[in-house]
Amino acid sequence: MATVKLSRAMSAGAALNYAEGKDRLKETDRIWLRDQGVDAALVAKLSDRAVARGGENVDLNHVRGQMRATRELFGNRGKTQAFRVIQSFGPEDFNAADPAAWQQVNALGVELGRRIAPNHEIAVYTHLDGDGHKLHNHIIINAPNLITGRKYHHQNDFARVAAINDTLACEHGLSVIQHHSQQQERHTLVERKISAKGAYVWKDDLRSRIDSVMQDSRTIDFRAFSAHLSEKGVTVHDRGQNVSYAFLDAQNKQRRVRGPKLGTSYEKEAITHELANRTQAREAQRLSEQEQQRVINAHRATEQRKYQTQSRERTAQQREPNLASATQNFERLANTSGHMEQKARSMGTHYRQLRQRIKTAIKPLAAELQRFSEAIPRFAQTISAYLQNQVRSNYVALKQKLEAELTSASKPPETPAHSETYQQLLGKIKENEAIGEQKQRTQAQQRAKSRQQQRHNEGPTLER
Repeated sequence: MATVKLSRAMSAGAALNYAEGKDRLKETDRIWLRDQGVDAALVAKLSDRAVARGGENVDLNHVRGQMRATRELFGNRGKTQAFRVIQSFGPEDFNAADPAAWQQVNALGVELGRRIAPNHEIAVYTHLDGDGHKLHNHIIINAPNLITGRKYHHQNDFARVAAINDTLACEHGLSVIQHHSQQQERHTLVERKISAKGAYVWKDDLRSRIDSVMQDSRTIDFRAFSAHLSEKGVTVHDRGQNVSYAFLDAQNKQRRVRGPKLGTSYEKEAITHELANRTQAREAQRLSEQEQQRVINAHRATEQRKYQTQSRERTAQQREPNLASATQNFERLANTSGHMEQKARSMGTHYRQLRQRIKTAIKPLAAELQRFSEAIPRFAQTISAYLQNQVRSNYVALKQKLEAELTSASKPPETPAHSETYQQLLGKIKENEAIGEQKQRTQAQQRAKSRQQQRHNEGPTLER
């Protein structure tokens, strides 16, 4: 059977040191393990009281510093730094001489701590020493909640922890102890006698009103507790460490009583603790729902990314034939471009060679053309001189002929018309000769004048 004990630790470090039991395993315990048939090599390696270790939300190698940092982060300056839960198992459930059982018991301790105080830092150390060598866990719970920063309250929590431990034991097929719960309600002898007669008991009436308010889901804190009781005709007086209740009973009598007179469940500490547990449970549930929603959202995002990836892969597969065709076209284009480039280079070479041959062939032709162009003026001068000589010769011959015709005395008288014509023609010839001579003189004067002007511009020259 599995049992539990609860206590608080003013020093978390001291509680961890005791639970770990560094180098404090007794030789008598080693002897007992060897006598029980445990491998001697394994026993030789054991030195600490804790034969198995586990935890939740902690690094066991740095558990002290981690828990201290968490308390400092949330400003945990109270007297209580941590809480201890001792979970024990009987020999009918686990054999302390079986090393495999050590780990099983430690895992149960971690699960119990997780259920008792979710979102807390928990370290679990499994011992096998002590009377009867029963396996038991030392569960150290750091005070602040990692989400809310609020402390875990252990007072009046034994019934809840014991119920959780029993549930865990049933889930794993372990024996369950029958608990004798402490009295939650306090009934005097007079009350019991009146109740036995079936008569009205005003304290029972008051308890039922308080119980109905505590069962109301709207009761989330002490203020709501007082307000809802006021609606039922009960006035709550806060006395600091405790409370008192006042109301008119069914017999219209004014009644007043302190919480402890009704029972431990009606004391202020028990009520505030229960309300705090409810708040913590709701917060844990809300966070759990948020975590589930985050998981759902993450799953949806993953599925969406997976669908997008598959869509891209299908698109890529559909594009592969086009890509292959485009690649082939590109390769053909590259080959064609290479051929065209090669042909362009070849054509450039042929062009340069042709140009060179043309230049080589043109040079003689250009020389001949140069000589021809130089010969043309000379030829023109020769032709001009020849024509001038011919004209001059013809002109002189004509003139002589005309003069001869006009001066001839043997000319028959019957040709007077020809004589006038000859005379006119001769006059024109002479007139032209005069004009030509005048023109020659003018040109000679102009040339002389031009030479004179040139000499004037050049200035005087020195003669040796």
